[in-house]
Amino acid sequence: MLHTPRALHKAELILLCLFAIALPLVEAPKNIFLLSYVALWVTLSVRQRNWGELSAGWNATFAGILGAASLSVLLSDPYPHKWSEVRDIMCYLALGWTLARSTLSGRDRVTLIVTLIAATLVGAAQGYWHLAMGIKGSLQLHSVGHVNHSALYAMGVAVLAIALAANGPTLMKPLWRRVCFAVALVLLAVMISFASRGALVAYGLTAAALLVWLARQHRIRLWPALLGAIIVTGGMLSVDRAMVVKTTQNLEAGGYTTAGRVEAARTAIEYWRQKPVTGIGAANYGAVSPAMVEGWLKARGEVFVQRNFLFSSHAHSIYFNTLAERGVIGVVALLALFGMWAAALVKLRPCREASDAHWLGWSAGVAGFGLVFIGGVFNTTLHHEHGMLGMVCLAMLLGCKRT
Repeated sequence: MLHTPRALHKAELILLCLFAIALPLVEAPKNIFLLSYVALWVTLSVRQRNWGELSAGWNATFAGILGAASLSVLLSDPYPHKWSEVRDIMCYLALGWTLARSTLSGRDRVTLIVTLIAATLVGAAQGYWHLAMGIKGSLQLHSVGHVNHSALYAMGVAVLAIALAANGPTLMKPLWRRVCFAVALVLLAVMISFASRGALVAYGLTAAALLVWLARQHRIRLWPALLGAIIVTGGMLSVDRAMVVKTTQNLEAGGYTTAGRVEAARTAIEYWRQKPVTGIGAANYGAVSPAMVEGWLKARGEVFVQRNFLFSSHAHSIYFNTLAERGVIGVVALLALFGMWAAALVKLRPCREASDAHWLGWSAGVAGFGLVFIGGVFNTTLHHEHGMLGMVCLAMLLGCKRT
């Protein structure tokens, strides 16, 4: 096996772009394009005898995430063995692992990010249409699903739009950079329309960190970006008051705005106490009933108060969800990914003289980190479409050392 740079083949890029188009829009074609890309990547790697390069630490991190999930399912008795969740994890890890071993040119990165942005805008338009026609009761991206998940997906793509607008002097004409800046503001407005406070907080923190670093390195002027964001945010909250109304209702009802996340965390900890090492099994969060929890508490001599718990399909947090479903080994694997990703952002941070391709890849890494780990505070992010989008961003970051 040769550990040398491996350029991304044109056919691979085409399949990746088709996958990116389908990602927020349709289910079956998304999976078909992803599997076709991975199969082509493996085939070409065998023929060229070149599997690209990736450090042993990253190989171990990818393996650890898959291994923790697999072990949690294998040892999930008396709960269901949901191997379909492991298949989903294998899909997004295969995407990240193969793409991280490939060298993406500046043009490749622009093409892939533009495709992701365009697909999200089409998905948002489709969501508005379904909402207006009464087909769905809430705004969402069709393939991503629930409004909170759709909001976080849009959050990641919105930060990618900032990255593209700020880092393309030699990759795009000035007109197209201005278009990208306008699109970034449009995506901010779309994200606010989902009325997810968690997504807005994750966007604010991620975009602020990215913009400050870009401004320090004289990549952008900070005040136009901040002014645009303030105008869009203020305007959307004035016109579309769903987020304001939701927060006001929470305050009036219970004096807090956590939307049950404290109760969800308490529930996750209770699940974890039953199987602390491997958890109750990946995707088994919804397999536990209130009666089971009541029995656990009574066995310990405690009183069960159902309103203190939130029974759902997931814990509304990647950290507590991982703790409940995959136990200590899952949390260790997740924290390893967190640490490796954060270390890569520090180690590969570009200087002022770095190439635009390097800047774009690093900024994409920031977007993915914010999506997975900051957005993950408020929802379960590293799965399905979020996992795939995050892996694309991670791969662009890891490719910075080759540009």
